[in-house]
Amino acid sequence: MVWFLLVVFVIALVMGFFQVPIWIMYGVFAVMIIFIFIRNPLVFGKDPEKIMAYIKKSKAPHLQFLYHFLQGDLSAAENTLGKILMKKAKQGSELMLLMERKEYGKAKELLANMSGHKTKWYALSDIAIQEVDSESLKEYRGKLNDRFLLKMLEVDQAVFEGKKREAVVLLENMIPTLRGYKLLTAVQARKQILEGKI
Repeated sequence: MVWFLLVVFVIALVMGFFQVPIWIMYGVFAVMIIFIFIRNPLVFGKDPEKIMAYIKKSKAPHLQFLYHFLQGDLSAAENTLGKILMKKAKQGSELMLLMERKEYGKAKELLANMSGHKTKWYALSDIAIQEVDSESLKEYRGKLNDRFLLKMLEVDQAVFEGKKREAVVLLENMIPTLRGYKLLTAVQARKQILEGKI
């Protein structure tokens, strides 16, 4: 990321020196940003192995947390949690740990301090599934409009009801249409179901 910013600075300096029209400068920067997004496997990646390799090599604490979490090494993930500086990323990571450990009371306390975001409504819906609270599930699910998270709730519901084969079929139908982080999430969920971890 530092190299990218340095390159942007140098290009801006050169274009400023040659007094390039502003619309060309904006065009160049737009192309550079699109290029960076396309090359980032967490956004558009189609290969779960490459995405995991990218996360493993990353120095960003929230991505290190994500790698350990997806590998099932919760103690290493918890150690990495203290290094995450961004408040929203830290809350999301802490929530993931609490949900994985089925500490729903603590998760609800954390969620009470979070703003109304799709992650909050998904987590509260998942807790309602685990606590067999159909009224809360209906309320929180109604606040979700993210198709991926709604499908993941269907998967969670199927797993909770013991319909693991149905959950795997749902995931396998989703996987070909997903990219980046969503793809990785679905692949890891399928792997955990097949290995009997959830």
